[in-house]
Amino acid sequence: MIENTIQRKKIFEEVIKNGKYLFFYPILSISLSKKTNNKKNLSIQLIGTLVKKIFFKKSVHRNRIKRLLKASFLLNKSMIEKYVINKNYYYIIFIYKAFYLPEFRNINESIIKIFNKIIKNHC
Repeated sequence: MIENTIQRKKIFEEVIKNGKYLFFYPILSISLSKKTNNKKNLSIQLIGTLVKKIFFKKSVHRNRIKRLLKASFLLNKSMIEKYVINKNYYYIIFIYKAFYLPEFRNINESIIKIFNKIIKNHC
């Protein structure tokens, strides 16, 4: 579904250690922008999702929440693309913090709020 996912443990640890935290219930987001010495100024958004196994024992439920997070990210990705165009890499990790199965509209509202806050911090 998403080609640009964070798959390396080292990158996850770096984003969690050095990133900026934003929390809009039920989603905690950690974002980190990084410039490299490449000649290309392409903006690449890499996304990671986390759902704790302690809260959701069944993998079916964890995978459903991850799918909802990724779908909401894809729908609202255009909001943030304009503001991270001067960065080479922009990492975002979404962590679901609630104890209940969400509806899509709740997740979508939270991600829109997170993106609006990122845009405000960028300008």
